[in-house]
Amino acid sequence: MELDITLSINKRCDSQHNTFLLRWDPAISSYTMARLDADMEEWAKGFWDYDFDWSVYEWQNARNGDRFFMLRTGEGNTGIFAAGRFTTEPYKGEDRAGKGRETYYMQMDFEAVFHPDRTEIISTEELERELPNIDWHKGHSGEMVDNETADRLELMWRDHIGRNKAMYLPRAVRNEDYDSRSDIDKAIEFASKAHAADYDLDGNPTILHPLAVGMMGNNDTERIVGFLHDVVEDTRYSFEELINEGFSDEVISALRLLTHDKQAPYMGYIEQICKSGNRTAINVKLNDLKHNLARGKAGGHTRCVEKHTEALAYVESFLARL
Repeated sequence: MELDITLSINKRCDSQHNTFLLRWDPAISSYTMARLDADMEEWAKGFWDYDFDWSVYEWQNARNGDRFFMLRTGEGNTGIFAAGRFTTEPYKGEDRAGKGRETYYMQMDFEAVFHPDRTEIISTEELERELPNIDWHKGHSGEMVDNETADRLELMWRDHIGRNKAMYLPRAVRNEDYDSRSDIDKAIEFASKAHAADYDLDGNPTILHPLAVGMMGNNDTERIVGFLHDVVEDTRYSFEELINEGFSDEVISALRLLTHDKQAPYMGYIEQICKSGNRTAINVKLNDLKHNLARGKAGGHTRCVEKHTEALAYVESFLARL
């Protein structure tokens, strides 16, 4: 049940991004197997070329933050061996294949890489069995896949990472303790653990509120902060434990603003969030108030409705002046 909730939320959170299949045949590509060998040796030492890019056929549909899976084709151990996200918008460059075609590239950041000649990868046979609608042997590099295919690839990739630790991590040394969870995964799991066995005034599991607030976020940072926004305020967990979990300074800063000291007047707390200028904290508080107001009305909690109505009006008025 917990896994199903996590997966469904992640699908919602990633719905604003497209997913692309990058094909690579080292026998004919300007990026050879020898170059991959050399790059992976550097990555294992902690070095990373920030200009690493790849051609994207359907570049008109691609943007910074989109997901990619890299597929080896041709001879040898073929299949998906790497995944990550694009880190720039598409830009026009020289056709490295030497055919004089108009070519657009995007820089990229690998999540993890499995050497296709040395480790197990998601094989072509497995891909054909699970996703027979895709031609896994030939096609353009940088083709966009539909949402159903993207979801299935994501599940296959996570399963593969979970079962195989012999991977290389760009910008990091090879790490046997590598945590393959995304920050979204970690936030959901941490919040679920923190709020376990807690119930709200209406007898509903407390975790449902932060999950709802997180899903209202406009970007991944707002979603992560939304999932975690009540952890320090309402549970035994501390900021230090969130920091140790690896959440970014940006996330922690927003959470500090959102954590209400019960000794401080509520409206003073709301004003402090707005005047901080931290848009993540402001937007998450806006979503928090909207959801709390809806809950209060549904449960007939008059005092909660009054408090959240006043606070929501203040935040909306503040945002309208920006």
